Parts: sequence; structure tokens; C-alpha cells
Amino acid sequence: MKKDLRGRMKTRRAQERGGDGAIAENFLSLSEIQDKKVFFVYHSFGTEADTMPAIDGLFAREKTVLLPRVEGRDMVAVPYEKGAPLQAGAYGIFEPSGQAYAGKVDVVVLPLLAADPRGGRLGYGGGYYDRYLSDATAGKALKIGYCYDFQVVEDACADERDVPLDIIVTDKRVIRVRL
Repeated sequence: MKKDLRGRMKTRRAQERGGDGAIAENFLSLSEIQDKKVFFVYHSFGTEADTMPAIDGLFAREKTVLLPRVEGRDMVAVPYEKGAPLQAGAYGIFEPSGQAYAGKVDVVVLPLLAADPRGGRLGYGGGYYDRYLSDATAGKALKIGYCYDFQVVEDACADERDVPLDIIVTDKRVIRVRL
């Protein structure tokens, strides 16, 4: 079931991209993030919803932005400065260099293939974000799914290992799940 849903969403996302600016606008207007300082945001690639408009908006508001870097089977959050060079890392995703961030993260913006109105999230199957969020400190961060509206489905096939989302932000709406 998960494999089929992943395949369908990858195909559909390749065919129906658009609305990246609207996703960023909806994200940046969330009342829940206005007083937050440290944001861990995925760096989009391929057909994922483009996070650069949101990242630029966070920089404009003088927020701290962290990007993910894969280290073996784990993922760390690394500070990112606007315009700093990135290097291709695991899976061809561009990552920052430098020391991993050791402080408190307020908001984690997660990539996904599908999400459901209950906060279930279908990722790529590697478990990187679920392992990262299993840390006691990181797990307290506000977890926001960032996607196109068609990626919100009735059932995202989440299981007990999948950390649920608090908010889902799309190009058409905001779904507050756990607030």
C-alpha cells in the first residue's frame, strides 16, 4: 500500500507542480511560527514543493535557518547562511557543510509524498526525519508538512514509527492537526 501510494504521488507531483509561492505565503503567515526563532527546513529537490521562497522569507524576518545533512543513517541540522554554497550529499540533495547545530529547534519543516488530515505523513521510506524527531529535544519542535494540496489524501499509510505532523501547509489551505 505504501509503495503504491509513493509511486502515485511521485508521478502526480511530476505532472502537477505549481503553487510554490502560495505554499510559502501560507507557511509564513502561520500565527504559530511568528515568535519562533530556529527553523529546520528541508532543502527541496526534484519535484518537491520548493522551499526556497519560505527560506528567503525566514531570512527576511531574521530567523535562524538550518538545513539537513545526512550522516550515515542519521540526519543532522546544520546552520545555513543565505547564499552559502551547498554540496551534493546523500541522494543528490544539496547540503550545507559545517558543524551540526546543537541548540533547540523551534520548527521542523518536513518533506513528504503524502499526508492525511490526522497528521499522518508518508515520506520516502528512509526514516531520517522520524529518527531525527525521536530525539527528546527535536521531538518538541512544531512539525509542519509542506506540500501541494493534492498530496493531502484520506490515508497516508502512516504507522507507529512515523512521527505525526502538527500542521500541514499546502498551496490552498492550512490544516491544523495537533494544536
